[in-house]
Amino acid sequence: MPEATPSEPSAAAPEAGPGPADPAAATASPTAATASPTAATASTDQHDAVARAEYLAGVMAEIDAEVRRRRASGDLPAGLERELDELFLEFSPVGLQGKARLRENLALVDGAAYVDISVPVESQRKVGVYVKRLIRKSLSWYIGFIVHQIVKFGWAVSRMLHLVVDHIEDLETTIEDLRVPELPATAVPVEPAGSAWWADDALEALAGTTGRVLHAECGDGSLVQRLVDAGVDAYGVDAAELVIEPAVDRGLDVRAESALDHLEVVAEEALSGLVLSGSLQWLHPNQRDRLVGLAAARLALDGVLVLHSSTPEAWRRGRSHLVADLAPGHPLHPETWTHLLAAHGLVTSGVRLGGDDRTLDRLDGSSPDAATVNAAIDVVNELLLGPGEYVLTAVRER
Repeated sequence: MPEATPSEPSAAAPEAGPGPADPAAATASPTAATASPTAATASTDQHDAVARAEYLAGVMAEIDAEVRRRRASGDLPAGLERELDELFLEFSPVGLQGKARLRENLALVDGAAYVDISVPVESQRKVGVYVKRLIRKSLSWYIGFIVHQIVKFGWAVSRMLHLVVDHIEDLETTIEDLRVPELPATAVPVEPAGSAWWADDALEALAGTTGRVLHAECGDGSLVQRLVDAGVDAYGVDAAELVIEPAVDRGLDVRAESALDHLEVVAEEALSGLVLSGSLQWLHPNQRDRLVGLAAARLALDGVLVLHSSTPEAWRRGRSHLVADLAPGHPLHPETWTHLLAAHGLVTSGVRLGGDDRTLDRLDGSSPDAATVNAAIDVVNELLLGPGEYVLTAVRER
């Protein structure tokens, strides 16, 4: 009799799956077939995660047991683990920043504040061990006296650094709470300075300068072009790279830098002239003070400063709501600029109003209420209307 082959199917074996006579099973089968792969995948992922966690815990337990064994046997030299911890904290490529970075370095200081006086006595010769023990025992009191003072100083410094870090974190939290949304660069209006009404005033003030002249926030470089055509050694900077592309195409010396960043690296008294325009008129007060200080330091004696600005009245009525609400500061009156510049040795030599002049006409005296109405018109013209811009010229005298 031939033996049956296990791989051959039996003729009497029933077909797998529910038959057509089982309508309930036939109805439920599509849903089960759809849900079962997802459930199986989730179950497999969960099982793998648990297995990985158990494997990692087992490895860590083995490492801890090995470390304890080697500590007890004396295989690890005294201070080796602390030295390895210090090296790890110093050279590990951790990508922490801010508070985490401060705390990480502070942990390194805390670890270095302790000094171990247990000098190792291991030696290849038996007599060497006894000699080293004798030396360590005879000098331990003197070394301990000095080390105690060093450790005390180290812990005092560490405690002070903890207080400093706490204070820094409090300041960072306060500053973060006071932070306002930044004004989008696309919302900042760009005006061609070379064709503006005040360009002639700038050319007149800077004519005859022998040194370099910088136009901060030069835009498309139109004023720089006019200065160069007049024989002035002029160049410009602007933080918006797209704005200065026309100037670059014309071969002008313009650079994609902010005015403050550029003035930081300019040598003292290296400029014969400086033109400030654009959004520099409404910087944050702290940035404005920094700008004035840098401008005074970078201008040579008798150097000329030209400042173009909107009037505060025109700023309130003419800017978009987005710029007016999110701008870090607002334009100042000419008298305020004169005061700020004088504190840094810059003396104002002239102020000229210009731009869009919007004023209401006064009534003639024939009307009985002319005096009252004209008084109201004068107040409106003074507070809300009038010239929209001004150009201020100053000279560094000290």
